[in-house]
This record gives sequence, C-alpha cells and structure tokens, in this order.
Amino acid sequence: MAVLFAIFIFLAVYLSGLAKKLIPAAAKLVMNYLQRETEGVRQLKEELRRLTTEQDSVSIKDEFARHARLQRKISKIRDQLKQTGREKSTLAIKVSWVMSAVFYVCYGILMMSLMWRYRGEPVLLLPADWLYPLGGVVAFPSGVSGAVGITFWLVVCNRVSAVLV
Repeated sequence: MAVLFAIFIFLAVYLSGLAKKLIPAAAKLVMNYLQRETEGVRQLKEELRRLTTEQDSVSIKDEFARHARLQRKISKIRDQLKQTGREKSTLAIKVSWVMSAVFYVCYGILMMSLMWRYRGEPVLLLPADWLYPLGGVVAFPSGVSGAVGITFWLVVCNRVSAVLV
C-alpha cells in the first residue's frame, strides 16, 4: 500500500509540474478568447489600409495639403491601434499573473494538506541501515526508523519532476 501511495504522490507532483509549465499556453488561450478582434478594431485597420493606399496614390509635391491631412488621419488611427495593443498586453499580463497565483495557491494547499495529513505515517519503509547517516532527516516528521517521511518524499518528487518536465 505504501508503494501505491508514494506513486500517487509522485504523480500528483509531476502533474502539478506539467500544469505549471502549461500556464503560459493556458493564459494565451484565455487571452485569445477574451480579446477577439472587435468590429471597431477591424474597421480601424481597414480604414488605415484605405488611407495608406490613398496616400500612396497622392503626389506629395503636387497635393501637399491633402497628403498631410491623410498623414494626420493615418497617425491618429495608428495611435488608436497602439493604445488598443497596450490595453491588450496589460490584460494579458494580469490574466497570466492571476492564473499563476491561483495555481501556486492550489499547489501550496495541496502540499500543506499532504504534509499535515500524513505527517505521522511513513511513505515508504526501508531497512534502517540503508539510510544510516541521514535516517532522521529522511524519516522526518514520521520519526519511524528506516522510513521515508512525507516531507522528504515531496522534496524528492519535486526535484525528479523538475528534471522530467
């Protein structure tokens, strides 16, 4: 039974490591859903294309005033699109931060609850002389000689999971 429990804990830690690696991709999916291009932005982009094409057809030497007016309109639309882009990037940072915070809170609660629930029980029992110099550290907090405690097992699982992920 202890081996199954140890494997279960390892899988939980490993899947948590995978989830941590997937946070940026998940945030990107959420952002794509939240920030679909609106009709107003599409109209601004189309207007920008139209004005740029029109400005390219106007000779700056022959019709300077018209060219300058078009340039001011183009600049105004580009500024509006840049502002929209800044708002999108600010929202993307917020969404990513919130998703990371929620993940780390859930992960912390999971780790603390495992350590609290199984603090007195050994995860694995090994011969005591296998763990001779570090037996007390490895057995913490269970205190059973030759045991691997939950704290040590979680540290080992986290390190192995970090290497595998």
